[in-house]
Amino acid sequence: MNTSTLSSTIENIDEEQFIKQFTPLVQRIAQHIMAKLPACVLMDDLIQAGIAGLMSAIKRYKGSYDHQFETFAAHCIRGSILNQLRVSSD
Repeated sequence: MNTSTLSSTIENIDEEQFIKQFTPLVQRIAQHIMAKLPACVLMDDLIQAGIAGLMSAIKRYKGSYDHQFETFAAHCIRGSILNQLRVSSD
């Protein structure tokens, strides 16, 4: 197998493709956070904040596309959701 295909840089991959690929990650993180929140918080709001975090991760990531991106994106998604909760509670 060609290693150049496995380690393609993130600049070569379409942002829309990344969003589709990592939406389940956003949903998992949102569900995990939602379990600790009151019922008045909407899941859609958490997912929307998570997608914003994913988009930020796509723009900020420097490196090859592999499992390291998923780890980086997970931190950005979780941070974006938590920031949105802080802003909403003010």
